[in-house]
Amino acid sequence: MRRRDCTRICVFGLVLSLLASSPVLAEEASVMVLEGTTAAPYDNGDFTVFDPARRDPTRLEQWKKTAKPDERVPLDVHLEAQGVIAQAPIGPDARFRVEIPVDRPRTASFAVYNATAPGGLVWGPVTMGNNFILEPGRLELRMIRSNYSVITGGHYNDAVFNSWRLTDEYETAQSEYAQLRAPVEGETEESQRNRWDRLQVAQDKVLQLEMQGRSNVALTHPDPAVRRLTIESAWSIGPWVVEALRVLAKLTPDDPWVTERLAAFEKAFDPETLAMRLGPGDEAIDFTGETLDGEVVRTADLRTNNRYLLVEFWASWCGPCRLEIPHMKQAYARFRDKGFEIVSFTVDEEREDWVEASGEEELPWPNLGMGWEAEAPLAYDARTEGLPNNYLIDARTRTIVAKDLRRHKLDEKLEELLE
Repeated sequence: MRRRDCTRICVFGLVLSLLASSPVLAEEASVMVLEGTTAAPYDNGDFTVFDPARRDPTRLEQWKKTAKPDERVPLDVHLEAQGVIAQAPIGPDARFRVEIPVDRPRTASFAVYNATAPGGLVWGPVTMGNNFILEPGRLELRMIRSNYSVITGGHYNDAVFNSWRLTDEYETAQSEYAQLRAPVEGETEESQRNRWDRLQVAQDKVLQLEMQGRSNVALTHPDPAVRRLTIESAWSIGPWVVEALRVLAKLTPDDPWVTERLAAFEKAFDPETLAMRLGPGDEAIDFTGETLDGEVVRTADLRTNNRYLLVEFWASWCGPCRLEIPHMKQAYARFRDKGFEIVSFTVDEEREDWVEASGEEELPWPNLGMGWEAEAPLAYDARTEGLPNNYLIDARTRTIVAKDLRRHKLDEKLEELLE
C-alpha cells in the first residue's frame, strides 16, 4: 500500500504563477545541474522534477474521452499533466543526476516515482514538502526522509530554505520527530499513546520553526525576489503570509501576483472569517456529495441511522491524512455496530488522484469528493483549517462534539460516548 508523508499543514489551493520579473543572471549560467542521493524506501526508481507553470492537462483530457471505466491513467499522460520537466533513474548507490534549462529562478518540486520495495510493493511519490528553487548552477541534494531534504549550492535555495533549515534548532527538532515516528517493538498500548502525544508536540515544533524561518526571510531579506520565492514555495502557511505580502506589495507595487495573493490571504485570515470556523458546540452543516460510482450521499441521511458521524477531510497527497486511515479502520470496525459512521471527503482536484488513492486505501465508509470548491470543504472552510481535519458530530442533535481527533484521541472519545 502506498503512503505519502507530510507535516500537518494549512494549505490553500492557489495556483502560483511564475515570477513577473527575473533577477539578472550570468549569461553562461542557463542550466541547473541537480545531483545527489535519495533515502530508503525511495532509494530506487526515477527522480522526477515538476514545474507548476508547465502543467498541461490537454493530453489527459483527450485520454479521458476514450478511456474505459476505471482504466488507469498512463504514467506519461499523468506526468505531462503534472508539469514534469526532468526525470532520471536512481542508481544502485541511491544517486541521481538531472540537467534542466533555466531561464530564471522559480519554484519547483520533486518526487520519486516507481520506487519498489524488495517484496514488489511500489511506493507512492511524495511531493508535499519537497519544494525547492529551480535556478542556474550546480546543486547538491541530500534526502533525509521522503518529505525532508537539503539542497545546497544555490543562491536562492540557500536564502529561501537553508537560512533556517540548516540551523541546529531545526535539525534537532527534525531528529526528535523522526525518532518518535519509529514504532517500538513490544510497545504497550499506553506507551504507544504516550509516544503519539509526544510525536504531535514534536511535529508542531517542526512546523512552528519552519513558519518562523520563512516569516523571517519573507519579512527581512533585502531582495524582493527572495521574499516572493519564499512565499511562493511555502506549503505550510499562516497569518505571517499576510504581513509578508503587505510589505512586499509596498516594495513591488506593480506586481499583480502580489496584490492578488494579498487580497486572497487577507480574506482568509480576516478575524471575522477565523471566528466563524466551526468547532465543538457549534451546529454541524449537512452536505451532499458523490462517490466514485456516482452515488449521491447526504450526511443528513447518514445521521438518521447512526449516533455519531465523523466528517473527515483528506487528499491523496496528504501524508498525515493517509497515515490515519489504518487506525480509523480499526475504530470503524470496533464501533460501527454501536452507531458510529464515517464519511470522507477528498479535496483532490484530479479525479485520477482520488481514484488511485481510494483503490490503495480501500475505505469501508462513504468516500465522497471532490475539490476545494465543492460544497463540503467550503462549508467547513477546509482551506483555512488545513489537512488532516475532522469533526465528530452527534447525529441526533447535529452538534459538533469534538474536532481533530487523531489516533487514540478518537478511540478515547468513542469509548466515552459509546461504551
